[in-house]
Amino acid sequence: MKTNTSGSGESDLRAAVLELAQRMDRVEKRLGLVVEETVVPEEAPDFEKPAAAPPEKEESLEFEVGQTWFALIGIVALAIGAAFLLSLPFADLPSWLPSVAGYVISAIVLYLAKVSRRSFEVISKYLRGAGMLLLFYATLRLFYFGEVVAVSTGSLMGRSLLLATVAINLTLAWRRGSTFLFVLAVLTGCVAALAVGSAWFVAATLTALVALSAYGQVAREWRNMAPVVFPACVLTYAVWAIGNPVFGHPVGVVGTDYPVVYVIPLWMSLFSYAVMRRPDREAEDTPVQISGVLMCGLGFSVFFLHHLLGFDTRMVSSQLVMAVLLLGISLAYWVREKSKFSTFIYAMTGYMALSVALVSAFDAPEVFVALSLQSLVVIATAVYFCSPFIIVANSLIFIGIILGYMGVSEVEQGMSIGFGIVALVSARILNWQKERLALQTELMRNTYLVIAFLVFPYALYYMVPEMFVAVAWTGLALFYYGLFLFFGNRKYRWMGHWMLLLTALYAIVIGTARLESHYRIITFLVLGSIMVVVSLVFSIIRSKRRKTRDMRMGK
Repeated sequence: MKTNTSGSGESDLRAAVLELAQRMDRVEKRLGLVVEETVVPEEAPDFEKPAAAPPEKEESLEFEVGQTWFALIGIVALAIGAAFLLSLPFADLPSWLPSVAGYVISAIVLYLAKVSRRSFEVISKYLRGAGMLLLFYATLRLFYFGEVVAVSTGSLMGRSLLLATVAINLTLAWRRGSTFLFVLAVLTGCVAALAVGSAWFVAATLTALVALSAYGQVAREWRNMAPVVFPACVLTYAVWAIGNPVFGHPVGVVGTDYPVVYVIPLWMSLFSYAVMRRPDREAEDTPVQISGVLMCGLGFSVFFLHHLLGFDTRMVSSQLVMAVLLLGISLAYWVREKSKFSTFIYAMTGYMALSVALVSAFDAPEVFVALSLQSLVVIATAVYFCSPFIIVANSLIFIGIILGYMGVSEVEQGMSIGFGIVALVSARILNWQKERLALQTELMRNTYLVIAFLVFPYALYYMVPEMFVAVAWTGLALFYYGLFLFFGNRKYRWMGHWMLLLTALYAIVIGTARLESHYRIITFLVLGSIMVVVSLVFSIIRSKRRKTRDMRMGK
């Protein structure tokens, strides 16, 4: 029979290890290698408790101010001081020498930025930006600020130097992968374009900057390129379009080199494409919305104003091009990502451009007919885009069109009949597509029906001789009853009721006082007969409904 000795062996091993640990502990204490921790009792008085550490937020704010803010302000101050130094005329020196000194200073600053990149990252970034600005300013010094300029901006060499400087700045920013430096380089490019001032140089330079920025937004996912670079380039274009007063030229709208104005639609296309290429297309975040507002607001406004003040004879064609572009962008947003905000703002701006084209193409009051027909196109677009926002905006614009026509037109020519028809058709479309548009209320449909209800009698009042106004309004009421019978919508029936009541009020107040006796008799006979017939019809309908209800209840 075997004896199990494993249990006793394990016990002896544990005892030996424990004894060895105790001996090591005594040796460490004797040698002073262990510092015993002081445990503060839970109920210890306040003066015995350890002091609380300073708040982390205050410390981070202090370091933010001391490290970042001071570095930025200090480097900006140094750069401004160097720029002022380079701006001095230095009459006794060659005109090119201050620029060479500026190049040397810029090279030193860029070298310091390079060597301090690992140890002082914040200072390095700002130093690199200051070096890029000094490099551009040194080049600009060749053309300005001296008593005698070294190079002319109109020369090939001068333009090449400016472009080379901007290219170096863009390359430095691209290699560092910094949006801050890239935007800084783009701004130097905008100033270079204005420094030359030639129409085609401005257009080509700014277009290249926009294309590079759009590429950076796609390739590097620099989301802020469109909201920052687009307004910078458009405002640069606007400064050039008013005569380039920044560089000392007189203010006046540029009315030559017409094709240059189409760079703005081109920039809108490039940046819209870049925004649509973002990886997270499910959400339209702040950069996307700001980009849309700037392109539709600022881009369209500058394009429109330059045509209005400098190329008014080309307004129709240019606005049609802009309308097609914007509607195409809105369609692309809808197809790619079922966008709500971008689809709405691009579509409405596109229809604004179309309205401008129509206003430029037609004279008043015919233009109001064209605008009202455009309203139907907008309704159809809203149905396709499933956008109740477009419906609301279009209804307000449509009301403005009608009020504008009434204010401008001295004689009613029957165009209000067209407004009424457009309103009725719009209401039918909204009723037909209410599920697709997600219209939970009757407000929009009722708005168009009210418009039709008001403009039809308004048109007939001015088109029909006064003695037949009541008869014409009675016929209009019958027309509404006919729509009710055809579509089965009770709203038309109510419109017929109210039309008869309005006709009765007109006959009593106006007809009695102003109509001749025989026309007065005809008016009251026709109106009374129609109202009695309508009353009999409704009595018969109600009687049949009561019989049907009684039969169902078994009476």
